[in-house]
Amino acid sequence: MKALGLDLAGSPSRETGYAVIFRRSLRSGILHTDDEIIDMCCAEAPEIIAVDAPLSMPRSGSLRKADRLLMGMGLRVLPPTFGGMLSLTRRGIELSGMLRSRNFEVIEIHPRTSGMILFGTDERSVWLGRMKKMGFRLRVGKTAHEADACMAALTGYLHMKKLTEKIGDPEEGEIVIPLRRPSEGKCFLKAWRRRRP
Repeated sequence: MKALGLDLAGSPSRETGYAVIFRRSLRSGILHTDDEIIDMCCAEAPEIIAVDAPLSMPRSGSLRKADRLLMGMGLRVLPPTFGGMLSLTRRGIELSGMLRSRNFEVIEIHPRTSGMILFGTDERSVWLGRMKKMGFRLRVGKTAHEADACMAALTGYLHMKKLTEKIGDPEEGEIVIPLRRPSEGKCFLKAWRRRRP
């Protein structure tokens, strides 16, 4: 099973972080253009691509149901149509469409939400430390973009193992988050060990 995470930038001139989980390996890097991203995805051939970017527009107003639900959990979420987020949302929609046309499964994730649910913190250095304790061999850069991509890849990996849930509206757009049920959330590491290859 292979999962690929993208911390997508709003412009090709800025850094997009990517990370790949395969077996017990977790590695990351930086890309820029859509062509670079698509070529890398085709070369890696992951079962799932998890993207840190809005992949849909609100049906009305500035927020989707999924965004409002995350805000209700006390999380900081920027509206998909707000300022610089609009270019990111448009790029996310276009890129996800191109990837899906190549038969990739693409999901939207939110790294800080995943980090809070899994590890109780939005500190990226803690995320990577916990992933190492989970048994991953890390070859990861030091940028925030790569750390977010690692969390995206982990969320995608958990999604393949049925340890996630979707929030939002299927027609408007859903965000995939790790399970919050006490049996899976508080005992996440135990659940992970039961499901690890």
